[in-house]
Amino acid sequence: TENHRLLYEKYSEGTKIDVNVADTIELKKIPGIGSAIARNIVGFRQRLGGFYALEQLLEVRFFTPDLLKWFVLGKTPIKKMRINQESLDKLRSHPYLNFYQAKVIVEHRKKRGKIKSLSQLSLYEEFTEKDLERLSAYFSFD
Repeated sequence: TENHRLLYEKYSEGTKIDVNVADTIELKKIPGIGSAIARNIVGFRQRLGGFYALEQLLEVRFFTPDLLKWFVLGKTPIKKMRINQESLDKLRSHPYLNFYQAKVIVEHRKKRGKIKSLSQLSLYEEFTEKDLERLSAYFSFD
C-alpha cells in the first residue's frame, strides 16, 4: 500500500536530524540506520541526558563515523543530574560513571558534605581529567 511504502522511505542526502530530539522512527529514515542502531541512540541519549557533541554518537553501539553527517545538535538543553541528590544506582546508570566513581560521590557527600564543583572529585584516583571533562556537562550542584 501507499502508506506502507512511506514507512520505509529514507531521507535524501543532505538532510540533517537533531540528535537530541529524534525518535526511533525518524532515526530509521537515515540510510544505514535500522531498528538496533536507532534504539541504541535513543537509549544512550536517555541515559546520558542528551548529547553535547556529535562525536559522542561514536560511543553508541554499532554507530559508524559515516553516519555523523546526518546529525546536528539542536538547542535542546542537556538534562543534568543533581550530583548531591542522586542515589548510587542513579549515578551509576550514567554512561560516563562506573560503580566505583558513583561510590566515591556518595561517600564524599556522606563524609564531607555537598560537592560544589567537579574539581573536588579530581582528588580521587577514580576520576581522570578526561572523566571529569566528559561529565562536566551532566551535573548540577544544587
